[in-house]
Amino acid sequence: MHAILGAVMALCVASAGAAAAPSPETYHLEAAIPVPGSATGWDYHAFDATSGRMFIAHRADGLQVYDTRAGAVVATIADSKNTNTAALATEFDIGIAGTTDGDVVVFKPTTLETLARYKSATAGFDGAAYDPVSRRFAMVGEADERTHRTPVLFFDGRTGQPAGTVIVDSAKVDAPRADGQGHLFLPLRDRARVAKVDSVALKVITTLPLAGCAQPAALELDRTTQRVFVGCRGDAKSAPALVVLDMASGRQRARLPIGRGVDEVLFDERAQAVMTANGEEGSLTVIRRLPQDHYRVTATIGTRPRARTGVLDPATGKIYLVTAQYIDTYPEGEDAKTAYLPDTFTVLTYAP
Repeated sequence: MHAILGAVMALCVASAGAAAAPSPETYHLEAAIPVPGSATGWDYHAFDATSGRMFIAHRADGLQVYDTRAGAVVATIADSKNTNTAALATEFDIGIAGTTDGDVVVFKPTTLETLARYKSATAGFDGAAYDPVSRRFAMVGEADERTHRTPVLFFDGRTGQPAGTVIVDSAKVDAPRADGQGHLFLPLRDRARVAKVDSVALKVITTLPLAGCAQPAALELDRTTQRVFVGCRGDAKSAPALVVLDMASGRQRARLPIGRGVDEVLFDERAQAVMTANGEEGSLTVIRRLPQDHYRVTATIGTRPRARTGVLDPATGKIYLVTAQYIDTYPEGEDAKTAYLPDTFTVLTYAP
């Protein structure tokens, strides 16, 4: 009898634990918080899981600090105008931001104090990450128009000061991710490849091919199972897709359809799910990992147009995206022009 009761109790505990895991297929809009501001764009953000703060790269309005637990912007980092990307080294209580004009902003994530702002060796930044092995930040610089190569600039995690540069053979390098083993993975949008960079030795180790993937614009890593999830925008010959690579060999494990305009890939380890934020059509594509490393699209969640970048809180499974009302105009003989309306910028919370 005691053995039966013990088995029943164990089953109940296991069931409760399973029920506690987030279910991405049920993502719904929990909150839409407007943030007063100018008619400016945004790009790549950072998230502090300890404090629940989201550091929003809101370009002309600076690096805004959004408290996800309070549902409000609590501060803007001083002297952070034109921030386009940010990353955090919480072990040193140092944050770094890169601006559209090539400046570096160093700040403290706990007190939100600005420590420095200085001019870097590049004309603008696009995407950042922190590598805990080399204890360095990496930020993607602006491509050289003559050589079509892009500098990735490194900065000391303790001070935010320059620590070296790696030149990548690509004219369009998107945001890096660190694997926790001293390497960075970066999508090369114009080459349909992923670069693997040694952040200790400061050199490109290899580039991984992406068969069936056009315009890889974002990626995320599963550091436990050594997988790279690459979001591909597609082109006239290939549809948008998520490609799954083996981190060590580069072997392609899966390719699945996603929505248009991916600019962020998120991975929820508890739910064993990958989400792509598809800004062009305003959706999240949910992909579940199944046993034997198989993958399946399980849901498409409607969001809002241009909700293309965001962060995931690993403790709650909630996703925070940002967007704003926009107007596209089409001047005769010119490319389309996008304008964002002031005071329409919004933080969207999607809860599982």
